[in-house]
Amino acid sequence: MEKKFKGTYFISSIAFTSSIIEFGISSIFTLFLLYVLHFSFPLVSKTFANYYGFTYFLPIIIGYLSDKFLSKTDTLAIGFISTILSQFILAYAASLYQPSNIIYDNYVFTFQSIIFFIGLFFLALGTGLTTLSITHMIFSINDKNSTMHAFSIYYPILNIGVMVGPILMSVFVGTNNYNLYSLIFLLFGFISIVGLIVFFLLKNKYLVDNEDNLMEDKRPLNNITPNFNNLLSKISSKSIFEIKQMSLRKKLVLFNNSMSIIERDRITAFLLFLLIIIFYRVAYAQFNIGMVFFLDLSVDRKFLSFELPVQLFFILNPIFILLLSPLFIKFNNVLDKRNIEFGFINRTITAFFIMTFCFLMLSVLGYFLDMNALPLDKISFIWILIFEMFVALSELFFSISGYSLVGLLAPEKYYQLFFGLFTATRAAGMYFSGLLSILFPAERKMLSDLSFSFNIPTNGLMAYFLIFVILNLISVTILIVYKDNIKRKMHLDEIK
Repeated sequence: MEKKFKGTYFISSIAFTSSIIEFGISSIFTLFLLYVLHFSFPLVSKTFANYYGFTYFLPIIIGYLSDKFLSKTDTLAIGFISTILSQFILAYAASLYQPSNIIYDNYVFTFQSIIFFIGLFFLALGTGLTTLSITHMIFSINDKNSTMHAFSIYYPILNIGVMVGPILMSVFVGTNNYNLYSLIFLLFGFISIVGLIVFFLLKNKYLVDNEDNLMEDKRPLNNITPNFNNLLSKISSKSIFEIKQMSLRKKLVLFNNSMSIIERDRITAFLLFLLIIIFYRVAYAQFNIGMVFFLDLSVDRKFLSFELPVQLFFILNPIFILLLSPLFIKFNNVLDKRNIEFGFINRTITAFFIMTFCFLMLSVLGYFLDMNALPLDKISFIWILIFEMFVALSELFFSISGYSLVGLLAPEKYYQLFFGLFTATRAAGMYFSGLLSILFPAERKMLSDLSFSFNIPTNGLMAYFLIFVILNLISVTILIVYKDNIKRKMHLDEIK
């Protein structure tokens, strides 16, 4: 362990326990809806869109409230408690499992499904709070020059948890043993308890910055409204009394008129960047929904005499991230030594191109599956290994640069709100990805059932995966065209 980054390693280990739960559950979320609650494919897609859209939009509200009322430690503690509560509620919902041949095309709120969605609400709350607080702590204990390195440490450790969660799901549940889900939820609850206890026992020893100073963790003394009013009184000729009587719209107009060009530029660049990366998020979210359908229906998962559970494939992404991370860190060090600039925007463009290649590969595989007259034919899972390796490489470029960008552009006091906006791009990505997954061909078609345009099937697997190729190409083209303008508006040279 690098002593300089002792605090980063510590808080990353706490993130590890949280990610076990978050990604362990996401690995069976679609399967739970399909085979425990007996939802149809379209209803599963709709539920995925609504839930994960809500889950990753929630940090905007959470960020505002935590900035206003909570310290970083308070935010993390409430997040863990909410996660613990969610696991015991989900365990109870899973214990009500009953096999059934009934398939629901619309929501029918049974007692089991109501309990399940209550558990999901507390899980969403806990996930939002813990993610915001942990990333905020990392920025608090690292300066501008060490932020990229800190997240290069954080992200691999986080992905160990991303890997362990699906492994635990596979070991405890296996394939088609849906009656055992309650046990794994209980185990996740106890893991959360251990993570919370470890944090409070060791935080005063290990949660330190790179100079061994304990992280500052004061609760905000004033809420946002008085601060905003005081700010307006300093930058305008109006009194506090006059400002208090103004509507929010007039306050925002006054604030906008008083901002410097640099401040306006940074906000504009930040929002434009967020808008573009939503399309990357849409493609990436397919690994939780469309790819689950694909693995379940079109991939030969037999290894020797065993059939690998679908949820086990969720460990591939974190495994490849762990394998590629040392190379990625070395790559960053080489760039630093040679003074080669390869910043946020160029890294994001690279991530887009790699993701485009990944879905182009799936489109080609989909073409051969579509054109095969035998619907039961499946592709080897080796193709999924290759696919996930490139996805992991894309994610390394995208996520680490994204986290660093938010930290550099966001004011310290309102960091969690800005990070909430960044996380909200994942909400939009999850939501639209879920809606698009309704188009997934849930039943393999015979050749005679396919529709063609220019000898290309338009209602099969190829057409479905080409949607994400086109979305990524459009997005990366926009980013390339406007990258110089966005970079100029960030004014990164002005940040101290």
